[in-house]
Amino acid sequence: MDRFPEAFKRFEEVVDVSKIKSFQQLLMAFKLWAGRKWKDSPLQIEALKEEAFKREIPQIPVTHEEYLREKAEIDKLYERVYYCRRRYEYNEAVWKALTAERWRVRGKRRVELEKRIKEAERRMEFWRQEWESAYARLKKAHTRFRLKVVVEVGLRE
Repeated sequence: MDRFPEAFKRFEEVVDVSKIKSFQQLLMAFKLWAGRKWKDSPLQIEALKEEAFKREIPQIPVTHEEYLREKAEIDKLYERVYYCRRRYEYNEAVWKALTAERWRVRGKRRVELEKRIKEAERRMEFWRQEWESAYARLKKAHTRFRLKVVVEVGLRE
């Protein structure tokens, strides 16, 4: 059972977290509040980092490898957003071309064209949703990424 969020809520009742300006200040305040229960374990530090991310407290220390991994992930998200937007624009152009052709076609070709228009609308909607979803993930990841700072030494000084 994960009890750290519960402990952090109790900590917030005592300490005004909105006035904390950096992760180091949060760490010191939490250590002081927790007393002998704070063991400075990697799991405790990771849980405190998660709480700092939720409250957008800057200067969260990470290793160089973690920083590069996060940067690569953000680059992939940028590529995904760009790809989805391009696919949406392409399908939108196809849909516009088909709807412009609609008034000239009669009979069986008209029925076939209507099916193609419906399919183009479906694809266009799919890529629009993918684009919005990828953009939301990118926005969240970028916000987290900006809070991080690379440190070479460990947190235990």
